[in-house]
Amino acid sequence: MMESAYILLILATLRLSLPLFFAATGAYFSEKSGVAQIALESYLLVGAFTAASAAYMTKSVTLAYFIAAVVTALFAQIFCVLILKFKANSIVIGTGMNLLAMGIIPIISKTIFNSTGSTPSVELPAYNAYLPYIVLVLTVGMSYWLSEKTIWGLQMKFAGEKKLALQSVGISATKRQWQSLTISAFVTGLGGAVLSTALASAYSPLMSAGRGFIALAALIFAGWNYPRALIVCLFFGFCEAMQIQLQSNAAVSEYIAAEFIQMIPYLATLIALLLLKIKFNPPAELK
Repeated sequence: MMESAYILLILATLRLSLPLFFAATGAYFSEKSGVAQIALESYLLVGAFTAASAAYMTKSVTLAYFIAAVVTALFAQIFCVLILKFKANSIVIGTGMNLLAMGIIPIISKTIFNSTGSTPSVELPAYNAYLPYIVLVLTVGMSYWLSEKTIWGLQMKFAGEKKLALQSVGISATKRQWQSLTISAFVTGLGGAVLSTALASAYSPLMSAGRGFIALAALIFAGWNYPRALIVCLFFGFCEAMQIQLQSNAAVSEYIAAEFIQMIPYLATLIALLLLKIKFNPPAELK
């Protein structure tokens, strides 16, 4: 009985970490290219709404993933234009992107589904239990190869570390940043698709629930190291799974208020930051 509880906890940890993995990967591409990225929350919401809507209309979850990623990448072009062309502040624009997503999704939902709340429930196929993990493995593998094993990845990092050195050899740092921001949104949009088609069967308002900020915190906490950031995401996923398990335990919830149990992931984050001394090395051009 105890072993089955541990297995369920491990499986819940992996499942709840899925959107964090995608969002942290998206944050990595943006931050390493020298652009602070706090618009992850908007990308998760756009990806989640698009995936749920596309899955409902096309009856294909696989196609919904792709559509969600593409639409999120297109949505991110607003961010790219304002940051890279008009040199706006990335923190301010990132906040605006989050607010824009929160405001525009209900309008689109009202137009399509005559509802400003949740989208219609999607009938999920049997293979959907494995699809998010397959997409994750492919995404992480391709992201690591692109960022660590290619000339493009090296140039992306130079855009975030020594922009002038990159420009001195005739390569546009702005172009590399634009490409990185687009990839960032594309990948994070996949995380949004996971939210509405794997962790749920429909889109519901604000279902990202701060996961974009948590993923960014994981990357910063990991010192902008990609593999380490994925491990930190797993830790946050474990904290969320533990919180849910404790809330469902009658013996625990009888003596501890639900509000205190819900604080577990955030308390764990604070304690980890206090106890673990990690040397932070942000990209030099990060702004």
